[in-house]
Amino acid sequence: MHKPLLLSVMLAAVTLSGCDMFGGPAADIPDAELRKKWRECKTISNPSRTKVLACENYERECERRKGKGNIACY
Repeated sequence: MHKPLLLSVMLAAVTLSGCDMFGGPAADIPDAELRKKWRECKTISNPSRTKVLACENYERECERRKGKGNIACY
């Protein structure tokens, strides 16, 4: 009975761990739009789970760009 649950959790972990492998969908967003979405995320007091995931992606992309010398979000 626990095998299907364990298999599902492992599959989800493998799938999610590969999300950043190719830059993710936020990698194609222009700096100005990324900055706008990143700032919007900072003002949401009670975000939905979907919005939390989107905001985490924007934050990750901001950090990736910052690492390359592009301070689009700061």
